[in-house]
Amino acid sequence: MIGCNRPSLAFACGVFLAGSTAVLGDGGLMITLLNDSSDNVLVTLYDQGTQPPQQLLSNRALYGNASMTLSISAGRQGHGHVSWTAVTADKDMRKCGEGENRHLNDSDTVNVHADGDCHR
Repeated sequence: MIGCNRPSLAFACGVFLAGSTAVLGDGGLMITLLNDSSDNVLVTLYDQGTQPPQQLLSNRALYGNASMTLSISAGRQGHGHVSWTAVTADKDMRKCGEGENRHLNDSDTVNVHADGDCHR
């Protein structure tokens, strides 16, 4: 039986990660999603660079002035495209927001907020 030791496990993980498209940047971009308000919001985010568009987040809590990094796909021109909706976590003072960001580059920041009326 072949034993598994730490050096061989580390080597195997390195080989696996080296083949990952996110690590090599083969069609992937890393962006930062920033809640640019003091309100806690629930964010839904779609990667519009895929066909059909892919939902990356669904009602994900993002606290006031907090951020998170995620990977999106790059289009033929090498840019990303996302759309988002946000709603405040406070149901008594409900506010909503939405947006679309095109021509995103690696390390760009997408600001999200919920400061408008909610349409139903």
